[in-house]
Amino acid sequence: MAHAARPPLRIALVAPFGLRAKGTARARCLPLGKALARRGHTVALFIPPYDSPADDGRRWAEDGVAVINVALPPGAGQGDLAQAVRQAWLGWRTYRAAAGWRPQVVHAFKPKGPSGLAAALLWLARAMPWAGRPCLVVDSDDWEGPGGWNDDPRAAYSVPQRRFFAWQERYGLAHANAWTVASACLADRAALFGAPPARVHVLHNGLSDFGRALLAAARGQGDDMAALLYTRFAGVRPAEVAALWAEVRAALPEARLTVVGQGVGGEEQALRDAPGIAVAGWREPAELPALFARHRLAIAPWADTPANRARHSAKVLELMAAGLPVAAYGVGELPATLGEAGVVVAPGDRAALAGAIIGLLRDPARAAELGAAARTRVAACFDWDALAEVALRAYGHAE
Repeated sequence: MAHAARPPLRIALVAPFGLRAKGTARARCLPLGKALARRGHTVALFIPPYDSPADDGRRWAEDGVAVINVALPPGAGQGDLAQAVRQAWLGWRTYRAAAGWRPQVVHAFKPKGPSGLAAALLWLARAMPWAGRPCLVVDSDDWEGPGGWNDDPRAAYSVPQRRFFAWQERYGLAHANAWTVASACLADRAALFGAPPARVHVLHNGLSDFGRALLAAARGQGDDMAALLYTRFAGVRPAEVAALWAEVRAALPEARLTVVGQGVGGEEQALRDAPGIAVAGWREPAELPALFARHRLAIAPWADTPANRARHSAKVLELMAAGLPVAAYGVGELPATLGEAGVVVAPGDRAALAGAIIGLLRDPARAAELGAAARTRVAACFDWDALAEVALRAYGHAE
């Protein structure tokens, strides 16, 4: 792929947490860094590894990206105050590490926690004559505030934590040279908090290495009456899944739904006794290609919540790469992601979604056509080498 010539930049990416979990650091920060390195830029990824203490202080290189785990502060005190002090200290260390590397651009991912603190310190330090003035870009890939993860009981945040994280989100989405966000909803939020709309860039998630492997694999047609739900239940309600599948089975009693994934609170267990639904739970990545190939289509019955409107699902990209047509409620970025390569109905219109699923189960030729279109679309629109251009446009807003 040819790219417009640009002078190489020295870019510091600041991750929100460690690489060991499958989340923003591994699925968004690192692949973007690799794509930028392939374009000739010098890239380092600074990580506050509070959730991956085994990586405390470790450094290595990965496909052109210098991975630098910041040293964790000493102590492991319990309670909100002890945790707050330790997180603030880690945020300071992350700031010092990134600023000391003397980057031209700092791209901080998530405006909360240590990465949010580091970004705030970088912004405030601009007033100091001794400090450098790198272009600061803040990234948001989900909604933490009211109605978002902060209010989710599974997060188990205390009231002071919720208030502080909500403040961090408002501050981070208003104080930077530019912003990258995973959705149009988050772009609107940033503008509401004071970010100039022309400096807010929608940077969707890209296809993971696992997704690229799915894209390269051959695709069969799947079993005639088999559909798949691939989810961690962050935005999917088991009661809605059960009710939706009951409507599908009223027309097609032989229809089967396999649930792949495990919720933080074990939400998938609520579906174990539902007729026509098999709960496979969490599966190793090596098992997924064959499992995907046994299904005709996938479903995305997202609830219409602030958190779902804000996010861009990497799991949906993987389903598209596997050649599975997706039938979905039109919540958040799902219509923009699927385009004409899926079937999207109005949010909450259960009868319409059941009808879409029934139609695809009864029409294998159309399901195969949509699945092939999904593979073409995900390869063309959600490749990190192309998405890196969005980040570079954001980096052009240095003052």
